[in-house]
Amino acid sequence: MAEDRLYLIDTFAFIFRAYYANPRLKNGAAYTFSRLVLQLLEKHRPTHLACVFDVSGPTFRHELYPEYKANRSEMPEDLRPQVPMIRRLVEALSIPIVELQGYEADDVMGTLAREAAAAGLPTAIVSPDKDLLQLVDDDLKIQVLNTKDGEIWHDREGVKTRLGVWPEQVVDFLSLVGDASDNVKGVPGIGEKGACALLDTYGSLAGILAAKEGLKPRQREGLEAAAPWLDLTRRLVTVVTDLQLPLHPADLAYPGVDEARAREAFKDLGFQTLTKEFTRSAQQAGSVRAYRAAATLPDLEAAVAACRAAGRFGLDTETTNLDSARGHLVGVSLAWKPNEGLYIPLAHLKPAAADTEGALPGLLPESGLPESLLDLKGDPEAFFRELAPHLDPRNAPFAEARRILAPLLADPAILKCGQNLKYDLQVLTRHGLPVAGVADDSMVLSFLLDSGVRHNLDDLSVRHLDVKPIAFEELVGKGKGQKRFDEAEFERAVQYAAEDADLALQLCDKLRGQLGEDRLKRLYEEVDLPLVEVLAALEAHGVRLDLGVLSELATRMRAERERAQVRVIELAGGPFNLNSPTQLGAVLFGKLGYTPVKYTGKTKAPSTDEDVLQELAENQGAEIARDLLRHRQMTKLLGTYVEALPQMVNPLTGRVHTRLHQAAVASGRLASSDPNLQNIPIRTEEGRAIRGAFVPEPGWVLLDADYSQIELRVVAALAQDPVLLGAFEAGEDIHRRTSSEVMGKPMGEVTADDRSKAKAVNFGLLYGQGAFALAANLGITQKEAKAFIERYFERMPQVAAWIDGAKERALAEGLVRTHWGRIRRIAELESPNKQFQAQGLREAVNTIVQGTAADLMRRAMVRLHRALKEEGLRARLLLQVHDELLVEAPPEEVERASAVLKEAMEGADDLGPLGVKLAAEVRQGASWLACK
Repeated sequence: MAEDRLYLIDTFAFIFRAYYANPRLKNGAAYTFSRLVLQLLEKHRPTHLACVFDVSGPTFRHELYPEYKANRSEMPEDLRPQVPMIRRLVEALSIPIVELQGYEADDVMGTLAREAAAAGLPTAIVSPDKDLLQLVDDDLKIQVLNTKDGEIWHDREGVKTRLGVWPEQVVDFLSLVGDASDNVKGVPGIGEKGACALLDTYGSLAGILAAKEGLKPRQREGLEAAAPWLDLTRRLVTVVTDLQLPLHPADLAYPGVDEARAREAFKDLGFQTLTKEFTRSAQQAGSVRAYRAAATLPDLEAAVAACRAAGRFGLDTETTNLDSARGHLVGVSLAWKPNEGLYIPLAHLKPAAADTEGALPGLLPESGLPESLLDLKGDPEAFFRELAPHLDPRNAPFAEARRILAPLLADPAILKCGQNLKYDLQVLTRHGLPVAGVADDSMVLSFLLDSGVRHNLDDLSVRHLDVKPIAFEELVGKGKGQKRFDEAEFERAVQYAAEDADLALQLCDKLRGQLGEDRLKRLYEEVDLPLVEVLAALEAHGVRLDLGVLSELATRMRAERERAQVRVIELAGGPFNLNSPTQLGAVLFGKLGYTPVKYTGKTKAPSTDEDVLQELAENQGAEIARDLLRHRQMTKLLGTYVEALPQMVNPLTGRVHTRLHQAAVASGRLASSDPNLQNIPIRTEEGRAIRGAFVPEPGWVLLDADYSQIELRVVAALAQDPVLLGAFEAGEDIHRRTSSEVMGKPMGEVTADDRSKAKAVNFGLLYGQGAFALAANLGITQKEAKAFIERYFERMPQVAAWIDGAKERALAEGLVRTHWGRIRRIAELESPNKQFQAQGLREAVNTIVQGTAADLMRRAMVRLHRALKEEGLRARLLLQVHDELLVEAPPEEVERASAVLKEAMEGADDLGPLGVKLAAEVRQGASWLACK
């Protein structure tokens, strides 16, 4: 219900609050300001509203006192251009703007509040500014609302609680204490506590001055010293309430947000979340769309014929689980023209009110499958036959639907489009419906065009099609009560499912047209799009685990963790909770007296994180810190891998099926999850031992190949540095060669320590590491580190020139490109804040190098998958971890598969030669660990 009240927003108070909440985000102040205002509107729905602005230029207070606010720092450079944006946003939200030249926002709000009071309209002044508390008046129904920390309403009693004086005493209070932020002088020797006490005793400033002779000497002397400026101070801190304004409370009636207008403003500024919130669904917008379910088999046949005639269609599946290896197929959607779509229901359950309950007996909650039919690889039709008594009669018979759909899906000449097609390929293949002819994937296209935005169907539809799809939660609910898709209301499920295929088709058509330059098209067609099928196959295969190895590791690690815990408690002199930062801090810095290294941001308590423990162990001789690190290491390995991996083995396959995400990391690298196999530590013995549990198919062999110094090769090629290129061409140890060049030593005289320093510099270059970081890394002085870096660039000046040139181009364009043209926009490059800009430049150089290496790895995977298929080999790709590929092969194929793997990786720059020799070493073994 709307509040019959005038809300006056102290706009610049909101702006500065918004800016400091989001200083790193491009246009962060404008975005957060919008959020703050929308929260206020949603909660209070005011009948009258205005944003009151300060106007640039001097005010009457500057005429009275030229030094007024002279101590104020300039507005941050990256905030200044956002102020006009915020004005436009205020206008887009249909909020009136009130301002008056020569006066401050406080004066405008004071005048409007008094005018509203005269009209019988209550007023809320939304501001954290204490000066405005002088306006609070219970009789006039004027209050101040501070939303900075929750919502604090200041009525008469509230002012007394906050300042210690009543509203009518606020001007006198401010006259006594002054306002340092405005460069307004108060009375020397009288602070806030003293001012409150004096006003409590004498009532007003006039009363205090009248009783001056009876005051304490310091207070009396202060009042005498302040006599020349006290009246001026009072005028400066008094809010004017009788201005002649262009708008009056009656003009500030607020009609509410014009959603279409607000949406366009948010979209223009790239505020994706707000754009999405203000985008209507197709139904709300009144769009004409034809979504329906296949009512009969002839109806399905006609749809298949339409797809064939179109030569290209949108494809989507609905299942019972996000895990493509566990959920079963509920339905398939087809869309061959915009705003039309057909849904083929296959496994929707009867409604709960029907003769058979919706929930099936024996269902696994995480999969939706009867245990007896978890494995669909043998005969998926058997599952649907057993499920038949529980199915809604509106479902198409699976066997018949499969007969009609299978030829269409398997026909490479009929092009398929979708959103995250990898998932659909896996589900359909499991159900005996393999797919060929993948033409476009809107998620992959979006990532290639702008890796920094969200790539899910909802956000893409809002951004590119101006439509908000039906939310999944609308069908199935949220939280513990969430239903599976096969339990959703049938007609609503039809609309949701058909819409997905339609929107995916429209997005693919639109985004494909935005690829523009030939380099991006080639990268998409030869790398990113074919990678969808590679990853679908890789994930479906999974990798086998030796649970016995993990069990033995678990026993050893638990014992080691226990030993470390016992030692920690002994050294601490008594038991405590090792996982409690508070208790641990009390032991380390209180009981044992170690010196804190750093403090936490929120509580300001001494930090006990891993870096701190490392520092205590190395520089303060804290043996307890070493044992704590050991305890944490064992706990992490057990919880993340050794105890967790056995729980993630798929009961259908006996394997672990990680997910590899190709649209997740801005640089282009693949990300692993469920489980994350890219983060298994390899620098410790225990971390490496986990790889011993990854084994091939019984009787088969694992092949492991990784690139040699791929990122340094990229730097050498892009910089065209003769020293690095020559070293790689000759097959030399690149770190030893670098050390030899920098230190002026023959290769044979380079020590292990020399090589280590050179290695640190080589890799530090990729991450923009300077002398300070290098010194800390190597345990040398900054002077020594600086000298080492300088000598490095003297010997390899083209590397320095390339880095400088890459940064200049990045600053000029606000983005970077990999060798093959993959684009990454980096917001920090456009920031006037030098600290953020410097970080953006470091990311720019790193992205070019790491992104180029990622492109090569993607291409290597595509080449390998294709070559294995073309040669009819049974060997298959299992994992990709950074610069490494893991393959399993039957023994008779090991030699040939090894050669194919090596050639696929070393020839991966075939789309545009890098200009440096790529090298990959292939090893084999009975486990991943044994390959090393």
